This record gives sequence, structure tokens and C-alpha cells, in this order.
Amino acid sequence: MGRNKIERMSLPIKAYRRIKTYGSERGKNTEADLLVKFRVFLKDRPGSLAALSSLIAHCRGNINFFHYDRAQDSSRVVVEVQAPCKSDLDALAESLAKGQYSFAKARVLKDEVQITDPESIFEIRVGLLNRPGSLAAFAGLLTIHHANIIYMFYDEDIDPESADVALSAQGTEEIDRLLDALNRKGYNYRVVYRGSDEKEVQHIIGLKLVEKFFLRLSKLLAEKDRKAVKELVDSSQELHADLVKFYSEAGNNLETSDVFEKVLALASMSRSKLGENFSAGELPPLDLGSQVRLYSLRMPTSENVYVFRHGEEITLIDAGYGVYYRDIKALLLRRGMDPAQVRRIFVTHCDADHIGTAGFFEKEFGTEIFIHPAGRGIVRDGNRAHGTSGKLLTLNKYYSRLVNRFTDCKFPEKARYFSVSVAGEVGPFPVIDTFSIGPLEFLVLESHGGHIPGHVFFLNTSLGLFFTSDYLINVKSLSSEEKNNLGIYKYLLVSPNSDSRIFKEEASALKEIIAALGKDLQQHGRSLRVFPGHGDYYRACADQGGPSS
Repeated sequence: MGRNKIERMSLPIKAYRRIKTYGSERGKNTEADLLVKFRVFLKDRPGSLAALSSLIAHCRGNINFFHYDRAQDSSRVVVEVQAPCKSDLDALAESLAKGQYSFAKARVLKDEVQITDPESIFEIRVGLLNRPGSLAAFAGLLTIHHANIIYMFYDEDIDPESADVALSAQGTEEIDRLLDALNRKGYNYRVVYRGSDEKEVQHIIGLKLVEKFFLRLSKLLAEKDRKAVKELVDSSQELHADLVKFYSEAGNNLETSDVFEKVLALASMSRSKLGENFSAGELPPLDLGSQVRLYSLRMPTSENVYVFRHGEEITLIDAGYGVYYRDIKALLLRRGMDPAQVRRIFVTHCDADHIGTAGFFEKEFGTEIFIHPAGRGIVRDGNRAHGTSGKLLTLNKYYSRLVNRFTDCKFPEKARYFSVSVAGEVGPFPVIDTFSIGPLEFLVLESHGGHIPGHVFFLNTSLGLFFTSDYLINVKSLSSEEKNNLGIYKYLLVSPNSDSRIFKEEASALKEIIAALGKDLQQHGRSLRVFPGHGDYYRACADQGGPSS
């Protein structure tokens, strides 16, 4: 590796010129070697670099410059080769042609995702002898130990004796074996990075955008569950493309995208909690009189489905992620309820974790689905921020599409819409409609869109039942796993919201309403219960509007 003063050329070439130069490193006049710089496209597999560099060495070529970055292109290599004479470059061009190396990018629908474990990644600065064949020998060791290059940079003009290489191996033990082999072969190297620190991994150059997502999943999912999500992405060109677009857009909105990534990871985790792995949290059912019983079903990803059993009918408030449809039906059957009796579903808002199964109930049983009219655009476009503006609109679009796909969200095809005729107010929230569940009448309160357009609250004033969805969450009821691994207590309270300022004002107004209603009910020997979108329902403190102890 290394070069004297030389002449640049390009492959494939048919004619070369040799020029005379002066002032070599030894101070002698010398005829210059020829130099060729070219792009070649390799398969993203261990051994590809070894094959190319061995071919170059066989033709007496010396590599002066090498650059590969999987984040930019998982197959493109830029290489500059010095050779002593024209016949050597002729031989190189002929060997590349015989080896069917391509100088033009082949059309690839989507790159294969390979690196999903942060502990498999490490980065080294390695010393390479300044002579033909040194890169080939190094690459051969990588091939033996199944190490895939995710980034490599060498430039003789910057440092003629070392290269920066980021690698992925098949587990930590294989990394140890490779480093031991480098020691035995006499390589000088320095480990720049090794471990599983999430922030450090994000700074490793060369990771594909989609692979960065799977690295985020590594602390949330078991290996078999990560594989299941990976298979889903690999099987769908559209889903793969949306994930790339999400990451590209997220780069412009780093703080918000970090929140979205964690909730996106939460959505992916839902797929690992199906069938025999499904379990729902349940509080004691509430008897509300006149043969009305209310069940609170808490999905594995913490969202709530509220089930009213009244007479021969069942009514739901919110519906959970679509992936849980079969499990929800099975759960109803175990509780002595026929899923075919689910006649109506009232949806607080059109996020996937609250409307996801609604379309399945509609299709199978003809269930009527009620949403706010502003949800029409969200359902049509699959964008939770439909109707809003601002820099996060595009990010929300890809975020929504990904969550919907990961969780099998099925929107209703013939949704029914709440009225928007204002018939009074409760605090700052307009009362736009009413509905009944058995003898219980509920007011439909319209939010101001702080969380998502078309968000509504449901309030029964006689018994004190207030369904606030994602605005007021009983943080104390969340498990340590939910808090520590998913951060849902932080992220769902702060973002993703259409307007965080409005959201906070609305949350504060809800607490004031709860405190006022709680005092009124207390005078009649009753208390107000709050039913959040995540976590357990709770009795509200009359003086503060929060959960009672």
C-alpha cells in the first residue's frame, strides 16, 4: 500500500500513458507507476473484500486508497490501485471482467438487513504494511472469522500505515478469536470501540438505516422476537422503504425522532406478545347497575381496551393494536362473552393502539365504529398528523405508516362520525355529541388537538366515569419493565404530540374538571373514576384531580 507520483486513469481502460517524474522518496529520478481509480460493486458479504484485494495483489497492484461505507451504499467500493506497468493494469481489467465484477450499480429493491446486535459491532485502527497484498492478507483473516466490514477507510496521503475499520462479527466470542488471530499474525491495532452502548453504536459509521432500528430493538426484545420483526421487514419492500424514509426524515428532527423510535420499538414489541405469550392485565370488573358491567383489559403493550357488557350486547371504548385481535376475542370468550356481540366501538383517537382492531370487528361482525370526523383523514392517509402543519408532518407520516404496519392496524371502512354540533361545554372542552351504553349516558368532549387531531373524551357525570385516554396516565400502575425499558411514562406524557404546549394545557384543564366533578360527586357519597389510555383506572382525588392512594 502506498504510492509515488503517478498518473490517474479509470477502469475499464484500453490505453495507458507512462510519464516520467522526478524526486522520489529516495531522491532518485524514476519513471512513475500507473495509477487507476475506480468504483466497483461487491456483494455485502464477508469475503467480498478479500476476493477483490487478492485479485488486485495477484496483478501486482498496490492499493493507495480504499473507501467503503454501508450507510451510503452497501455494495459500492471506491479503490485506487498503483501498478508498475500497463500490462499489470490490463491484467487487472481482464481479471475483473472474468470475475464478473460490476462497475455499475445493479438495481436492488432493498438491502438485506444483517446487523441487528450491538454487541457484534466493533471498530479498530489497524496497521497495514505499505506493500501489495497487505490488504488481501488482512481481509483474508476477516473472512476466516466471518467478520463483515461495515465501514473501511484508507488513504495513503493521510496515513500510509493504517486503516480505520468498523466490523460486525458473529458474537463476542468470534470477536475475541479474530483479535487473537491479529495478535498472532503480528498486526498492530487499537480497539476504538467495542461493546453495546447504544449511543456509541449510533456513531459507528457504516450502519444501514434499517439496521439502526434493529439495534434499538436489541434492549427491548429477545433474539427470537427481533428475528420475527426482521422477517417482517425483509418480507415487505414497502415497509423496508418506509423505515429508511423514517430514518432519513428523523435525522432532521433528532429530539422528536428519539421519542418516536422508542414508541416504534414498543409497537414492534407487540408482535412478540401474541398467542401463548399474550397476557392481559385486568382489574376487578365494575358493576354499574342495571346489569351493566365494565371490564378493563390492559394489553401487553399497556394500552387499555374497556369492555361494557350490558344485556345481550357488548360495547368497547378503544380497541387495542390490530395484532391482538385474535387474542382479544379469545379473552372475551374466556370471560363468557361472545365477540359477535360487540356491536359498537367508541374510539377516543385514531392512533394504532386505540383503533387497531376496530376494522377487524367491523369486517367480521358488522360492528359499528365511531370516531371524530377529523379522524377521516387519518384513516384515509394513514398519517396521525393529518390536518396539521409544521416540520414534523412528514416524520409523522412515516412513523404512522410503520406503526400501522408493525401492529397490523386495520382501520374501519365505514366509520360513523360523532356530531360536531356544540351543545355546551365542560371546562374548556366543547360537548359535541352523546351516546348511551345501556342506561348510562356519556358526553363526547372534543379536545383541542394537543395529542392528535380528532381526540375526544367520554364523560358520564351521574356515576363519575371519565375516559381521558392518553392525556392522564396512572404512572404508578405501570410495571418496572414498562417504565425502564419502554419509557412509556415519559414518552407518552410528553410526545409524540401534535402540539406539546396545547397538550399540557389540556391535561391541566382535565385535572381541574376532575377535581370539580369529584367534589360534586363526593357530596352524594360517590367518587370520580378516571380511565386512562394506558395503565390502571383510578379513583381521582377530589382536591387535585390525580389518583388517590
